[in-house]
Amino acid sequence: MLSNMLEYLERTAERVPERVAFYDDREELTFAMLQERAQRIGTALACASPGRAPVALLMDGRSIQTIPALYAVLYAGRAYAPLDISMPPQRLAQLLDLLAPGAILADEKGIRALEAVEQVSAPVLTYECAVRENADPEILDRLRAKTKIYDPMSILYTSGSTGIPKGSVQTHFSYLHWTEATIEIYGFDEHVIFGNQSPFFYANSIIDIFPPVALGATVYLLPSGVLTFPGKFIECLNRHAITELTMTPSSFIGVVNAGVLEPGVLPQLRYGIMSGESMPWQPLAQWMQATPNAGWYHFYGSTEMFSVAVGKVEGEPEEGEPLSVGRPFSKVHLVFVDENGDEVPDGESGEMLVSSPWIAAGYHRDEVRTEAAWVTDPLARGWYERFYRAGDIGYLRRDGRLVVLGRRDTQVKHMGYRMDLGEVEAALRTIPGWKDGCVLFQKKTGKIWCFFIGNLSEKELRNGLRAKLARYMLPDVFVHLEEMPHTATQKLDRAVLMARMEAE
Repeated sequence: MLSNMLEYLERTAERVPERVAFYDDREELTFAMLQERAQRIGTALACASPGRAPVALLMDGRSIQTIPALYAVLYAGRAYAPLDISMPPQRLAQLLDLLAPGAILADEKGIRALEAVEQVSAPVLTYECAVRENADPEILDRLRAKTKIYDPMSILYTSGSTGIPKGSVQTHFSYLHWTEATIEIYGFDEHVIFGNQSPFFYANSIIDIFPPVALGATVYLLPSGVLTFPGKFIECLNRHAITELTMTPSSFIGVVNAGVLEPGVLPQLRYGIMSGESMPWQPLAQWMQATPNAGWYHFYGSTEMFSVAVGKVEGEPEEGEPLSVGRPFSKVHLVFVDENGDEVPDGESGEMLVSSPWIAAGYHRDEVRTEAAWVTDPLARGWYERFYRAGDIGYLRRDGRLVVLGRRDTQVKHMGYRMDLGEVEAALRTIPGWKDGCVLFQKKTGKIWCFFIGNLSEKELRNGLRAKLARYMLPDVFVHLEEMPHTATQKLDRAVLMARMEAE
């Protein structure tokens, strides 16, 4: 068993030094170049800012330079925290205050973003200067000896329900186990060509970094904004012979809606991986027709849990059958509990508690929310096992596959009945012709709102839902949109829709 994620890079750089590790339309990095640049920048970081405090990465979220930068932080014996530099200055200042970094590593765009932030106390290193530093093996070896397997490796920020972001801390131990398990469950090998579309401040991107480096595989960084031109996107995938693509369902649906996804148009793709949201069957079926040689996979997880379950799509689900997210990883232990914290009978739904070698260690500098989200021995069995409260409601089917019904906080009381908004969204996805949308609850009026895109009418949606749901579960208000709003990470932006709903 390895003890530091740098060992994957070093082994691969020794085995295939001249193989291209990462490339985009302007630059390429071999594994030897990646290791050399990381050691140079790591030395610069260690000299400029001694200590173990995390390093903030303020870099273009789609830049190839981010890869040696994050490995450099590991060489410096620290944890890296990639921040979205496109966010408003006030939000960026808030994240820097929460992080309290020991140093900031920034590219040109990051420096410009930092200029709008007041009172930055941490030393700032530019990528351009740091990469010209000579690597010092003695310094790096000394730092390596102090870095242990349970030391923090990354701090990935995610939105908090209170408006204060949460910095999820993952250790070398977490990444080592997750990398091995991910390679095994998908069957990746060194011949896979990964197509990276997720920005590197987003947890989804880790599948495009660490398994490829461990295997000696190659990653192509798709051009920033290419998804706004779906025809060019398809052309890029073919020209670069991409065999693996991980995106949110919203991104996959956007390509379908553009009308460029012809049958057989992507014969080289072998892995299509959908994460973050549920994927309706109809657009998925079109992707499957377009990629005759690909396996398609749902995966369920979060920034705090990484991956929990992976399932290969075998065909259209039967009418009324809930779509599973696959079987849990063999190293994942799931417990389902009711509102009182008691374990529910097998097959019944409950809030999911997740234990695995790669759940996060906690929230950075946030003891209160860490204690609320992680619990030890929740069933009072008398021995140590640490679980993360997923906040999702789900259950295991008889075949061992996991079904996720929705968030615990999406359970509402409508017309006197307790219900889950996720069940309404699941029913919408089974209506022929459904494109995309979401369901929200307006507390001040007690009404359920359905936002949607596509050619279906309100009458068609109401009739489709009446055949599947009890009357008290039907939406009260339907709002047709030209397009659904999305976050920078291409997830559905429910906050925008919530604000519109509350403004009515």
